[in-house]
Amino acid sequence: MHYQYPLETLARRRSTTSQIDFAREATRTLVDSDELLFEPYEHGLAIFAANEDALEAPRRILREIYGDFVEVRQPQVRYIPGKPPQEPLMSVRVTGRADSVGRVLAELRLRSAHIVEQCIRGRIVILRAEARLADLLGFPARLARITDGTATHSIRLLRYVAVADDPQPAA
Repeated sequence: MHYQYPLETLARRRSTTSQIDFAREATRTLVDSDELLFEPYEHGLAIFAANEDALEAPRRILREIYGDFVEVRQPQVRYIPGKPPQEPLMSVRVTGRADSVGRVLAELRLRSAHIVEQCIRGRIVILRAEARLADLLGFPARLARITDGTATHSIRLLRYVAVADDPQPAA
């Protein structure tokens, strides 16, 4: 089930009679990688991703090819079914200027992240944290806003953990 890709989204072409034909055509342009996997389905092109950042390139490529006729839906977290279901826990690393560390820490705490390490190297701070992927959706864009684009980040799958509440199904 490709659980190494904890995010899923769906791309569809507007004004087409066959989503599967669109999906097959799109897969000839897009290349699978360690961070992305593309699968054509009757209802469109499923895009599985390791993180939100990985989704940017296929979105851009599909827009370049199909323009406004392509719709790429918001990413959904993929859960492992079972009793209890399991959800992705992510490792987060942020490197930024010391003057923005307070805003970054506040944002991570708002997202229920557990801060694992803070390392100060002169004017640079490196933060490591762990958080549920569902809580991290939108974090890359928010990080760019609160640091004026000066911070870098990495978000990677750490492991799957049991969830207390039943999650919403993936796209």
